[in-house]
Amino acid sequence: MGFIHCNLRVLMAERGLNIQKVKDKTSLSRTTISNLYNNNGAGIQFDTLKQLCELLKCQPGDLLVYIDIVPEFKVITEEPNTIIEEETHGVGDEENGHEDVSSIKTDLDIYCKLRYEGNTHDLQFQVEIKYEINENKNMERLNVGISPEFEHQLYELKLPPHAVSYVFDEFDAFLVNWGHDWFNGKEIEGNPNLTINHYDLPK
Repeated sequence: MGFIHCNLRVLMAERGLNIQKVKDKTSLSRTTISNLYNNNGAGIQFDTLKQLCELLKCQPGDLLVYIDIVPEFKVITEEPNTIIEEETHGVGDEENGHEDVSSIKTDLDIYCKLRYEGNTHDLQFQVEIKYEINENKNMERLNVGISPEFEHQLYELKLPPHAVSYVFDEFDAFLVNWGHDWFNGKEIEGNPNLTINHYDLPK
């Protein structure tokens, strides 16, 4: 698994370049440069790679790096306690309207098996999660409180910042999928515009 990380931001900083300067010195669009700079690109054309290597006087391997990391998450709480809030929708008072689930809150113990650069690490931490659900039964917001212990464990492994971001992105995706599967009776679905907020749980 793992992912490809683009070092363009670092290489540009080392050479005193910004996005506008790279645009002026190449035929690349600002969007292309910005996407690579922010690691948002889904791919890179050979011509783009060639122009950047010529400008930065580097090799493709200096620009693109494979990060060997695989996080696997598992909920180890046997029977998660949940608090379900409902909201009345429809015309008129409560008798004429209908009630839909508006949020589901739960606390979980999480186990993470993290494989990084050939080594396997076992991590465990706590989270509290609130799934906010709209009238169409889609998740529209996910508030996630994470034990500071998790970030501390990642820090002790000396993961680079982009690897830590990748782990959290994978964790967010895991929580969305877990919420959908666990609360399937409530018919909640993921939402392309889902907002996810993180905060630290009190120690």
